[in-house]
Formats: sequence, structure tokens, C-alpha cells
Amino acid sequence: MGALRGSLTFSRFYVTGDIPDDVPGTTLKRIRANAFQPLSPDDEKNEGAGWASIEDPFVTDLDHEKVFYNEYVCLGLRLDRWVIPGPLLKAHLRDAEQALLAKRGLERLGRQAKAELKTMVVRKLRRQLVPSLKSYDVVWNLRTNVLHLYSQSERIAALLDDLFKRTFKVDLVPESPGTAADRLGLDAKEARAMAGLEPTILARLEEEAR
Repeated sequence: MGALRGSLTFSRFYVTGDIPDDVPGTTLKRIRANAFQPLSPDDEKNEGAGWASIEDPFVTDLDHEKVFYNEYVCLGLRLDRWVIPGPLLKAHLRDAEQALLAKRGLERLGRQAKAELKTMVVRKLRRQLVPSLKSYDVVWNLRTNVLHLYSQSERIAALLDDLFKRTFKVDLVPESPGTAADRLGLDAKEARAMAGLEPTILARLEEEAR
């Protein structure tokens, strides 16, 4: 949830680096190249992320009208993940192991055989399941170069950082008092004063104040 609907919980970043003058004209091809690709049950990876439409995470065939709105770049960061309930995996693994032991006339399996069996069982169960899907709105204002990610998760921010750099070839700097001050263009005196600031507690819990 985020930019278009739901609660407004977001993180702010500054887009820095060699930002092209014509972002819509120069980046659409790379956006499409980094669009979300569905997970396959046979993949080794457990999750996958990529761009999708901000209005519909199932729309990954992105064109100009689905991404660029006036001075804004609007995208969905789609994250799919295989989630197999632990008890289900454990039960299927136990049945598969017993069947393999009976077939081979063995009393126990070695580490390698167990690993291969688990891979086979996981892939089999994936074919019976649908990956979990989440999408996080991303809005980049090309006029101010401020970007909003509608999540406060550090993990999602790290995913965005990687995908954004790969796509746009620029950097994301998290907003903080320090980075905000830098953008204001402090003079030497102001910069020294800023560097000398120390954290201040503005409120204390009632029990601590006693």
C-alpha cells in the first residue's frame, strides 16, 4: 500500500549521480529489462523482485503511459517469494525419505542424498503452490529528485537500492538531517555548527523521569 491507496507509510531518498536530462526517453528500455519475471518451481532462488505497474502488480509489460506521469516516475517494486509451510515440507520430506529407503533397501540416507531429496520435494510442492506476492509503490519526482518508497522496511529499501541502481545507473541516498542539510548548501560556518550537533532527548518515559 502507499502512493495510490492505503496508509501513507514511506521512506524518502534523494536521487543523486549522473541523472539524464531525458529520463523517460533514456530509461524505459532498462526499466522493461528489469521488469518482474515470474518465479519458476525449478529455480534455485527462493524469491524474485522486479518492476511492475504501480497500479497493478500483475502488469509487467511496461510502457511510457504506465510509468511516467508528468514529472513523476511511478513504479511498483514487486517481490514474489516461495513460502512452503514448515509442517507441510516436513511431512512430505519424511514420506519421500521413507519411500526412497524402501526402494533402495537402505536404513538411512547420506547428507548428499538428503539434500537432493529435499530439493526434489521443494520443487514438487512449489508446483502445487502459488508464490506469495507483495508490491511496494515507488515514486520519483524528476523535478526535485526526491524518491518515496512506500515501505519502511530496511530489507525492501535494500532491494530497491539494488534494482534502482541497476535500472537507472544513479544512487539513492536515504533522507536524514545530515543529508537534508547538505542539500540546502550550508556555508562553512553552518557546516561546522551542523557537525557539532549532538543527539538530544526531547521526551522521557514517565518512569525514567522519576
